[in-house]
Order: sequence, then C-alpha cells, then structure tokens
Amino acid sequence: MNFEEKILSLYNKLNKIKKKTKKKIIFSIGNTTKRDTEDYYFTPHRIFKHAIVFGIVVFKDKFAKLSTRLLDGKVDYIMVDAEKKILPKSEEIPGNIERRARENIKNSKLLIYKGNDLTVDSIDLFLTYYFNDDIRGLGGKKITIIGAGNIGSKLALILLERGSKVVICRRDFNKSKLIAKTINLIKPKNTVEKAIAYNDFEKASKNTDILIGATSGKPTINRKMINLLKNTAIIIDAGKGTLQNDAIELAQRRNIKIFRTDVTAALSGLVDKSLEMEKIMDKNFNTKKEKNYTLVSQGLLGSKNDIIVDDVNNPKFIYGVCNGKGDFLRKLNKNQNRLILNLKKKYNLKV
Repeated sequence: MNFEEKILSLYNKLNKIKKKTKKKIIFSIGNTTKRDTEDYYFTPHRIFKHAIVFGIVVFKDKFAKLSTRLLDGKVDYIMVDAEKKILPKSEEIPGNIERRARENIKNSKLLIYKGNDLTVDSIDLFLTYYFNDDIRGLGGKKITIIGAGNIGSKLALILLERGSKVVICRRDFNKSKLIAKTINLIKPKNTVEKAIAYNDFEKASKNTDILIGATSGKPTINRKMINLLKNTAIIIDAGKGTLQNDAIELAQRRNIKIFRTDVTAALSGLVDKSLEMEKIMDKNFNTKKEKNYTLVSQGLLGSKNDIIVDDVNNPKFIYGVCNGKGDFLRKLNKNQNRLILNLKKKYNLKV
C-alpha cells in the first residue's frame, strides 16, 4: 500500500471504534532528530477515556502536509508537535510541521504539543511510581544522564528538584559544564543537591541508581558502564537505542532492568488537559456585571470582591472571591459570605 492507502486504512479501522464508543479521534503528527531509513512511521493507536489517538512521526515536513490534507475533516483533532526538529529545506525555509499543518487544516480542530516534553513527563511519572514505596522517593538517589540535550537537560532539572544527585554527560564537556551551571542557577534555592558535569561516562556511571540514556538513539552506554552500576540499579533507554548490544546482555545477566520510554500515561494526561483547555477557551475570558456583584471567568484577573466562576454566562461552580491581585481572599466577611450563599441558591451552584 502507498502512503495514502495506509493512513486511510488506519483511520477507517479506528472510525468504526469511534462509532461504537462515541469517543473523539485525534491524529498526532510528531517529528524527531533521530535519523531513520524511512521517511515516516506510524505510532501505535491508544484508546483513552475521551479519545482515540493514532499518529505518525515524520522526518520530512511534506508527510505532515500530506497526512493533514488526507485526514482534515475526517478526524476531530489533529495534534501537532510544535518543536522544530526535522532538517530545514534551506536556510530560508525551515523544517516546520506545525506550519504545514496550520496551512492545511480547514475543518478539524488543531491541538499543539511538544514531543520532547511528553517524553520528559513520561520518565518523571514512571520514576515517581517506580520508587513510590521508597520512603525518600527519588531523594538521595544518584541519577546519571547520558546525553544532556533538550530531553536530558530538562530531566536533570526536574530530578534535581526532587532531591536526586544528578550527573550529566555529553561528549562536549564544556557544554555539559555550562548546562550544569545553568541548572544550578535556576533550581529552587532550597534544593540542596547540585547538578554535576562529568567528562568520563564510565566514572559518571559508578554507583549509579538510575542510568538514563538520552542520546538520539546513539548506542553510547557500554558494558564497562553497566559493570559500575549498583546491583539494584535500573536503566531507562529514553533515546531508544542508546545501549550497545553487549551492554544489554550484561545488564540482563546482572538482572538490571532496562525500561524504554512509554508515553501512554503522559499522552493521556495531555489529551485530557488539551480538551479541558478547549472548553475553558470556548467560554471566553470575560466579566458579567450585575447590580450588586460582578462575575469573572476563571483565568482572568478580576478586581477586588469580584466573584470567580467557571462560566459567567452559565455558571456551575464558584471558585472564590478576588483579592484584586490575582489571588483569592482567604477570609470572607459577612456580606461576602451572604453573597456567595445567595448566588449558590440563585444558580444552584457548587462552592
């Protein structure tokens, strides 16, 4: 089958599920810096609470353009990776799948996401639950990140904030030092641990609890590094293909588990929050003045004593009373409490 036949065949199969479940269909278009012999590949479809998601990862923006044209109006949403990771056509024309999608979507709704952030969220969620029974969680654990690029650097900051001892490595040691310095400058002041840059991958791996391969699919993790890990260590292959074959064999012999990044949980959360944000935006950010009070949409900075609700035109929930500075009044006076009670009765609202 050619590209058009493949993508429409996938859509037709999932559309049958949509008709039975009444779920929305979302088609995602991602891109990656990792090179491949093909121009694209399809990602596994996932069925979530509110939506069915299937997608494609492209290495050329023409396939983003083509798939958008083929599915526009058929799927409910087209979700596009906003990160610019594919090769530019020229100095004047960058590789930009978001732009190609925006140019060609006429009927489906557009959603935007960042693929690398989805990977980071997935790893963060996984580690949180993997060590959930540990009294310290990730605190005090040595985490070595091989490949301190976009994903590795973001992970380093997040894991450092959790109290982990984070070591970052990349082939350019000067960049590693600069990244570590930057992370240490922007981390919360009460975070005691500091990010450390290592020049030697093997020394960086010594006594490591969690080894994360975040290179772009380059097999950088070798058997010497595996030998230096703790017996209780785990490995995360974030870059998909970051371990050499003999390193995998040794890890298996040592009963060291190797995990690959599974974005299912993070993608589910992304879909839910994207659809919820759409509802909020559809209600608009506005105010509604009545005789004795003013209603303000959530997300809009109101004046002091304004009442914050979910929807000023059809309120279903009261969030609180504005303090006029972007926050809520923590203590309400008698008049404010009376007003809230009257509004609750008038609109049958939850407070």
